[in-house]
Amino acid sequence: MYKRILVATGGSPWSDAAVAYAIRLAAGIGAEVVIVTVLTLPVSYGIPETGLEVDILIDSVEQEGKERVRRAATYATRAGVAAIPRLTWGNIPATILQTADAEACELIILGSHGLTGWKRLRLGSISNAVAAKAAQPVLIVKQHPSGAPDTPLWRRLLVATGGAVCSDAVVEHALRLAQAQQSEVCLLHVVPARSQRGADPAIATCRNMLTAAAACAAAAGVLSTTHVAEGNVVTAILDTATRLQCDVLVLGSRGLTGWKRLMLGSIANAVAAKVGQPVLIAKHCRAE
Repeated sequence: MYKRILVATGGSPWSDAAVAYAIRLAAGIGAEVVIVTVLTLPVSYGIPETGLEVDILIDSVEQEGKERVRRAATYATRAGVAAIPRLTWGNIPATILQTADAEACELIILGSHGLTGWKRLRLGSISNAVAAKAAQPVLIVKQHPSGAPDTPLWRRLLVATGGAVCSDAVVEHALRLAQAQQSEVCLLHVVPARSQRGADPAIATCRNMLTAAAACAAAAGVLSTTHVAEGNVVTAILDTATRLQCDVLVLGSRGLTGWKRLMLGSIANAVAAKVGQPVLIAKHCRAE
């Protein structure tokens, strides 16, 4: 499945959770982990008055970054995972994307504290910015992995299908994940509230798509169940994930950015902001 995973760490509790999650996943599938810390000058420091103060500040930031990477790499080594440390200055989302491409990483894992709406856009969200632009799938996590270290992370995956090319690719990607983790896949199609006036044809269409997806799962040797929900798409995904006790949600995204992303809405973005489980967002999944 994944041979090299990038995880970003910034010293926050949610980035520590992302590191733990990346190492646990890598240990389970035999992948390497690229651990990146992007260095920036803290805004709270203001502008130093002398060159000496600048040098001291830069040195302090670099030393903190080196220690973060060292701790994460030591954690990976103890788990039997090969770690590749990377420490660099730059814009955080852009540097994460550049590093993922340069290191040929097939998955990016980021922590998130779950800002929503206007606050999410105004304050900025690294996970949001990276997920919108990354060619690789992006896994957003908020909590440390649960269960014993030698057990699979994902017993049950929820895959939201929509019939689009992006959705079909996401189903294929989820099936490969399920094969690697020996997991069950829950295939969900939501009929939006605006479609309920003609609900019968819409539901019949989505059942046909689910049947096709289930056939793909059977051909891949993956146990699957199919589910239909009606109403608000985000709410239905969240409720279904909770009801079925899914360990991870796999969603497609068109990759909208900035104001367009907020105004038009993004199902993947909204779900990732509200759900407690990890969310894997993929736009350009390539079949292996």
